[in-house]
Amino acid sequence: MLPDLTALRRRLQLGPIDHRTAGAEAAVLHRAVTVPAPATRRSTSSVGLLTEADTLTSFDTVAAAARFAGTLHAATGVAVEIDSRTLGIRHRHEMHFVRVAPSEQDAVLAALGTGWHAARAAVAAAPVGGIATEVRTGPATAAAIWRALLLTTAPVRNTADLRLRIRDTELLALAVRSAQVLGVPTQARATGTLGVLSVSATDGVYRLLDRLVPRLPATRRPVGSRPAGTTRPARAVAAAGPRRPMPVR
Repeated sequence: MLPDLTALRRRLQLGPIDHRTAGAEAAVLHRAVTVPAPATRRSTSSVGLLTEADTLTSFDTVAAAARFAGTLHAATGVAVEIDSRTLGIRHRHEMHFVRVAPSEQDAVLAALGTGWHAARAAVAAAPVGGIATEVRTGPATAAAIWRALLLTTAPVRNTADLRLRIRDTELLALAVRSAQVLGVPTQARATGTLGVLSVSATDGVYRLLDRLVPRLPATRRPVGSRPAGTTRPARAVAAAGPRRPMPVR
């Protein structure tokens, strides 16, 4: 039986951030929710809902947004804000917008590009099977990539194995290679720009989770705590009018 997705994402969000792989993890989180546009800089959020200059991207779960904010801050030192909003009229849903100061956006996007290339290079050079060495960060990077995937990609329902729909063939290839580095068997099928990546429930899922989910202490996280470098989420209804500006620290 597969683990509860909400509980799993909560544990992945709260896991420690490895500064060696923070840039790669942030880049994969960003890539998973953003249509690649190498020739032009994006002027809107990934879902096309906001056009504020300080909006970097958006996520449909607070766990993914918080993890992205934490890893981005760890990789760049830039202050990050999460703006949570309830959207829609008949079908209400919550979106979490990640914002940085407009003056920092070019540097942040460049850092995300560097992190993406670093992620690909690290797992390409890593040994297969999860054998870690002192000088290589391949296994740690592979684990960071899969954390990002599980935080941002909704699994296919009603299946005995873990199946992820990945709408980016380059990201799909990176996920397959990362699983190989971790010693986890996968099956991938790509059709056009949509790929389905499967991890066997009997052979791979729990081996994968053993690599990703930290052994958290029994004590509960203090109420209101959040990743370093982020500010408290602000909640607002989209129809309520323009948001009040929040200072970037």
